[in-house]
Amino acid sequence: MDCGYRCLKYVLFAFNFIFWLLGIVVMGFGIYSIVKAGDYKALIEETNITSGANILIASGALVCLIGFFGCCGAIKDSKCMLIIYAILVFLIFVLEIAAGILTYTMKGKVEKEFTKSLDKIVSKNYGKDTEAEKVIDKALDWFQQNVGCCGVNGTADWAKASKNIPASCCKTNSASANCTTAANNLYTDGCVDAGKNFVNDNLASVAGIGVGIAVVQLFVMIAACCLCRAHDDEDHLA
Repeated sequence: MDCGYRCLKYVLFAFNFIFWLLGIVVMGFGIYSIVKAGDYKALIEETNITSGANILIASGALVCLIGFFGCCGAIKDSKCMLIIYAILVFLIFVLEIAAGILTYTMKGKVEKEFTKSLDKIVSKNYGKDTEAEKVIDKALDWFQQNVGCCGVNGTADWAKASKNIPASCCKTNSASANCTTAANNLYTDGCVDAGKNFVNDNLASVAGIGVGIAVVQLFVMIAACCLCRAHDDEDHLA
């Protein structure tokens, strides 16, 4: 019993160390999401786009604290700490599910507002000389270059707005305004569809991280319960 109890205790300690590291990953991913959202915040007016990222940051910070708490509970053989730890891990698990649901339900609203704002920028705001418009120009240029798109639905949007196609629509030599003269050097996808494709292409990695975290959380909850049971059995034998 003593050998099994000690092995279980150190296994839980190891899991919690990994859990603590994963908490840092979740928190870092949330911070990264907010930073990246700042690169194109001028393209989206008033939305709750950062709500999911804020929940990830809060969850990651709590996971770090709980992981540390679980390590202490395992090393100190504290049944009370282990029970509280298991309950808190379960609450974090529920919180992460809520974050995923919130992010999914906001998808349609964000897409609608993004399309509306992008259309306004292309037709009215882009290319003006005021400082506010220059910030918007920079945001749209960044998005078109990094996502690989041009206009709302394609290059024709710039002609409809009676404006020249910006150099950020060019696949190569985007630093030169003359790069737009070659049609085969222009991105043909609109930024709405390209943005959706960009998100979908990265869903697999995000889902993989989420599943990995969930598996670890389930393991540590089971290990904590088993350690509490083993602690009771050891006390009974004593």
